[in-house]
Amino acid sequence: MATIEVVLLLVLGVAVLSPLADRVGVPPAIAIVAFGFALAVLPAAPTLRIEPELVLPLVLPPLLFNAAWRSTTHELRRDGFAIGGLAVGLVLVTTVAVTAVAVWVDPTLGIAGGVILGAIVSPPDPVSASAVAGRLGLPRRVIVVLEGEGMLNDATALVLYRIALVAAVTGAVSLVDAAVTFALSTVGAVAAGLLVGLVARWLLDRLDDGRAQVLVTVLAPYAAFLSIDLAGGSGVVAVITVGLYLGQYASASLTSIGRLGGEAVWNVLDFALGGLVFGLIGFEVVEVFQSQDIDARGLTVAAAITGTALVIRALWIAPMGPLLRRAGALDQANPVASRRLSLVLSWAGMRGVVSLAVALSLPTELPGRPVILVSAAVLVLVTLVGQGLTLPWLIRLLGVGGNVEDDTAQVRTRAAAAALAALDGLEVEGEVDPPLADQLRHAYELRDPVRRRVGDSEVDDVRRRAEVVRLLLAAERAEVLSLRRNGEATAEAIHRVLADIETRAVRAERTINGHH
Repeated sequence: MATIEVVLLLVLGVAVLSPLADRVGVPPAIAIVAFGFALAVLPAAPTLRIEPELVLPLVLPPLLFNAAWRSTTHELRRDGFAIGGLAVGLVLVTTVAVTAVAVWVDPTLGIAGGVILGAIVSPPDPVSASAVAGRLGLPRRVIVVLEGEGMLNDATALVLYRIALVAAVTGAVSLVDAAVTFALSTVGAVAAGLLVGLVARWLLDRLDDGRAQVLVTVLAPYAAFLSIDLAGGSGVVAVITVGLYLGQYASASLTSIGRLGGEAVWNVLDFALGGLVFGLIGFEVVEVFQSQDIDARGLTVAAAITGTALVIRALWIAPMGPLLRRAGALDQANPVASRRLSLVLSWAGMRGVVSLAVALSLPTELPGRPVILVSAAVLVLVTLVGQGLTLPWLIRLLGVGGNVEDDTAQVRTRAAAAALAALDGLEVEGEVDPPLADQLRHAYELRDPVRRRVGDSEVDDVRRRAEVVRLLLAAERAEVLSLRRNGEATAEAIHRVLADIETRAVRAERTINGHH
């Protein structure tokens, strides 16, 4: 098989296996990883290397952008203590612990090699967190913490990794270079993301073609990633920044067609690229084991650092439970539920494509490279497959879960109230006849879609009705976007209600245009 054939087979596997996995209760990501394993062991399988310079810039930006777009800055600020403790504190502690254990088990790695290994395996993968934890019915705030950790821990790990790599290759560490790396990974990446976001928002404000708007949203994450990644900064942080900015401040710029079309495009991209990532992980893990001379020492290091990473995460999160509860990230009124959610958080630190791709990018002459590669592959395998398969069972056992339906119902109620208030104003101003106002008011009070079958003799009434509905939907949209800006509803509930509003808006627009 050629490489392109493998990629096409992996994408086909995503399309076929994802719905089948959902039916049998297995996380689709795990089923696709297994499919990648199966392809890799075929006699005709080619050597397929995850090239970080190619795969990460192509695959990560849209996946991270979609997650950030659907989040809100309020959610991240609200749970900033929990996210910061995991994305910065836990990464640093895990790196130190892994370094100590790795050097103790295999002194030939050296301190620099140990830090490289620690920086590679310490950050949970943002794609894995969204793909596995996001499907399990966890409370929204727990998902926000997990996704926030996965999205923001890259900057911490990147600084440690690059400093250690320079030290391993040159034998020296420059504090100036470390400071520049940190600035590019954080401040520079945020600045690049904001700049791209401002340009994208300017374009969205001036484009009234939904297809063009969707194209702008697709290009924005790539522009943010490449602009800072080429300078040595964190492309991940830049993409998260532009996604949060556009989701918060450019949503109102999108037309109904742009929003619905973007929804369709981003769902397909997320589905296909996310699945492809897991297929590549399965393929590459097999290739790592086949290509490396694995001895007892390498397996001992891999087992030791895997156990260390799991234990350190549990030990770090356990005492954070009361602090997270006081900060509101966990249930303040129910300490038992908080402890159970803390246990879920500690078991949800899946590693994935980022750790594996960075390990594969290490210079071939680096001392200890085979040990680092095998250790990273083992940790990815254990956390992604082992934790990914058992996490749903753990959640059911502990009886923790969220209810996005209640949040969605509250947002719908607020949107309907805004529409009714707008309808009252239109009736007072004489813009709407009382019979039509009563009919629309009754439909909103029943929470039914504003639809009615009419005959050709009522064309004028139909058009007028659609024009009024469009005004009411504008009021709904404004209210929902206000809820998002003010952090008064969860991002998932906002997303669901906006999709419903735009569907009705497109229907109303077609009615108006069809009866000119």
